[in-house]
Amino acid sequence: MAGASVKVAVRVRPFNSREIGKESKCIIQMSGNTTTILNPKQPKENKSFNFDYSYWSHTTVSYHPASTTQLHLQQ
Repeated sequence: MAGASVKVAVRVRPFNSREIGKESKCIIQMSGNTTTILNPKQPKENKSFNFDYSYWSHTTVSYHPASTTQLHLQQ
């Protein structure tokens, strides 16, 4: 398989009922294919990663969630 490459996708899922019940806060941000994990206790220690595909499915007003169709079309 010389020359073969792997494509990596990441998806931020909606909170489950336990996370909602604990009033969890989302500490992930996405911009294009860059995903950033925010550290609320140490903001200067945020970590950013680049992926081939990034999908936002977390429920907020400012983003449109990725559908299952969108996820499968990228393959």
